[in-house]
Amino acid sequence: MKKVLKIIAVVLAIVVVFGAVITAPYGISFLSSQNDIDFNMDLSFGENMIFDGENYKKASVSTDENGVTKIVPEKKSVEWFNYYGVSYKSKDYVKGTVCYNAGLKEKSENFFLEPAEKGEFFSFIDNCLEGTKANRINYITLEPVNNKKSGITVKGIALFNREIPENEIFVEKDNLKVGIDLGWGGALSYVEDTNSSVEAVSVDGKIKVDSNAGKRYNAEVVNSNVNLINRNDTGRLVQQSYYGTLDYDFGVYMENDWRYNPVQGGNQYNDPSKIVDLRVSENSIYIKCRPLDWAKEKEYITPSYMEATYSIEDGLVHASCRFVDFSGYPEAESSQEIPAFYCIEPLNNFVYYKGDKPWTGGELTYEKNLIFWPDAGYPHFYSKENWAAFTGEFDDSFGIGLYVPGEEEFLTGVYMRGETTNEDPSRDGPTSYIAVTKTRTFKSFEPYEYEYYLATGDTTEIREAFSKIEK
Repeated sequence: MKKVLKIIAVVLAIVVVFGAVITAPYGISFLSSQNDIDFNMDLSFGENMIFDGENYKKASVSTDENGVTKIVPEKKSVEWFNYYGVSYKSKDYVKGTVCYNAGLKEKSENFFLEPAEKGEFFSFIDNCLEGTKANRINYITLEPVNNKKSGITVKGIALFNREIPENEIFVEKDNLKVGIDLGWGGALSYVEDTNSSVEAVSVDGKIKVDSNAGKRYNAEVVNSNVNLINRNDTGRLVQQSYYGTLDYDFGVYMENDWRYNPVQGGNQYNDPSKIVDLRVSENSIYIKCRPLDWAKEKEYITPSYMEATYSIEDGLVHASCRFVDFSGYPEAESSQEIPAFYCIEPLNNFVYYKGDKPWTGGELTYEKNLIFWPDAGYPHFYSKENWAAFTGEFDDSFGIGLYVPGEEEFLTGVYMRGETTNEDPSRDGPTSYIAVTKTRTFKSFEPYEYEYYLATGDTTEIREAFSKIEK
């Protein structure tokens, strides 16, 4: 038993305090392959940390004149791991660096911690999805990024050998199949209505999508498993994207100086954001990523995190989104997309409620000739029912709607209207776009959260589904 314990656990005792030195416990554990979603480190915040019935206090700890604390474990060689957790207490936002060996190569990567009384942070190591694993811990450094006087108490680090997930993750319930792509930051990339007989057909070389489209268009069905979300590149999808300052080393996009722009999917070059964490249950997916800066190369990964939980609830897709930035860049007021929503272009009729008596069954408004939104002067529409949808070309066509509680302003348009030719329209260039827009000040060290819902069906079904949320 003692031999097994020595193999699976080496526990260090430390407290890291910036500007002061205090003694407290710190643990490190090495666990076998973990395939479930429960990664509980079981690290209490008592005076002594107990791991598998024993106390351990073995680490070299030093703090330099800049308040950077370096932790060097006595035992560096470990079993293979690709995922780690940190248990801590902090009044500050903290930047950490973990240095390890992946085989014979030394690698280091940054992570960030938010203030917490009893905090836990988990992360895959870099390139984990490509099979990279580590087998040696060299050191860990920690420093506050917004306050040089307070400190952080680290209770432990746990190392895990997680099963490498598939690139696409799906959950299915009721009438919906929902999926994300880990190659694009875990942004929502797949929504299929499995009960509405949605079909894609080819008419004069162009793709049309509707319920029972084969009969409606008297055409051959080319796709009966239609994904409603456009996933042609990292800028599409349904995703988080935030606009910050230009007062930094900005990038260039479409010949324009481009402000700080963390994007969940990745950058303009189709490089993916880093997957930090993933948890999958029967009907929900939790994802955390470290986004790239849209206009810059992949080396410029932003010091920020985006989190999202996608679940299927009462026939709706429910997404809870969260963002926190650690850059310290100057504040900047800008119109934000909450979220950026791209669906397939054959659904190109924009539908919303234009009246001033929401949820009374008032007449809906149809915009049937929208074009590319920059060419149209960035048109905004306002709906007091807080939802809008794109449907097929008929008033009773099938479609997909977006609802954001409390938000009335929608920027929308259609790119390459009527030009979809791919039998899988989700992978074609044309797309229909909605951004629920909200002007707010982008601030570092200030978490931001919002939620949205998606519904499928004809406009009556979509409206009815969203009305139940209001009730």
